[in-house]
Amino acid sequence: MKSDLEKFRTRWNRWLGQKTRHDRDSWVDLINTNWTGWAHSVFTSHGIAHPSCDHSLTGVYIFYSDAIRVATMKELLRLDNLYATEKYN
Repeated sequence: MKSDLEKFRTRWNRWLGQKTRHDRDSWVDLINTNWTGWAHSVFTSHGIAHPSCDHSLTGVYIFYSDAIRVATMKELLRLDNLYATEKYN
């Protein structure tokens, strides 16, 4: 049985997969500083030196996938808040 953290990661990885589909251009939204700021804060809090997002589809996918993979539940909840703010403002 999956933990809540694993379920959250799965959900965000599915969202990332949909956002970075090759037949859509919605992945460019993730270059926004609010989104990249979230990922950079995750890397920093875990002491991970991560290269800047290279702004290609593959680069964006890898950048966020790595952040989601190491994020804690609290950090994923912050991502939920970011998503809700972007979606409803």
